[in-house]
Amino acid sequence: MVRIRRRKMVGDIWEPPRYEEWWVDGGLVAKEYHSWEKIVTVSLEGETLRLPANDVQLVSRAKTDK
Repeated sequence: MVRIRRRKMVGDIWEPPRYEEWWVDGGLVAKEYHSWEKIVTVSLEGETLRLPANDVQLVSRAKTDK
């Protein structure tokens, strides 16, 4: 199980870009991950996504803020 970082640009057009970030749990690694590739193929809610490895964490390694 993995969690995926999602981003959304917020603010007005004339302002410098700001991003809102959050993590979504429940993804599964769909293919074998190779560290040299730095891209992870994840299955989440019926979709297959190819994401940068920086935006994917194993749920067991995720830090909790509590």
